Amino acid sequence: MAMTKTLYSISALAIELDRDRRTIAQALKAVPPDGKLAGGKHDGWYLSTATKAFLSDRSSPTTGGDRPRKGSALDHYVDRLVDWQELAEREPQDFPIDEAVEVFGIPRDALVTWLRCGMPYAVAGDFKTGDGFVLRSKWLFDWQIALTVIAASAGWPAAARTLKIPEI
Repeated sequence: MAMTKTLYSISALAIELDRDRRTIAQALKAVPPDGKLAGGKHDGWYLSTATKAFLSDRSSPTTGGDRPRKGSALDHYVDRLVDWQELAEREPQDFPIDEAVEVFGIPRDALVTWLRCGMPYAVAGDFKTGDGFVLRSKWLFDWQIALTVIAASAGWPAAARTLKIPEI
């Protein structure tokens, strides 16, 4: 059987992406539909279109102004931008992998998995075992935020489990 893209209604997307229907509608409000559903009366979007719109929707993580919701992942990066000079003057905090496990409470196998799929590191080690790696705390934190937010907003629990991302 050949695989073909399927058009979804807003309601169907809400179910597939495990999000509220209004949230999906908000993310798609400026996105042209990919076509019409069977019967030709209702707009439809491919899952890939909806996912991209949902991830790039600027209104969902904000409080309505120019600042992200306090405590959100995006707020973390805005804070960094505001305090960039102070942050640039600080010495980086580096941790051998086993110390990072203790300090951050992230299982070693998760850290090794993240290293294998591209997490930055201060000193290279053995990609098979993780031995010898030294991790920079801010890079580790950023990597965890990025993976967690992407997996949660995209609604990909199987990929999150494969990448050993903690549930939020």
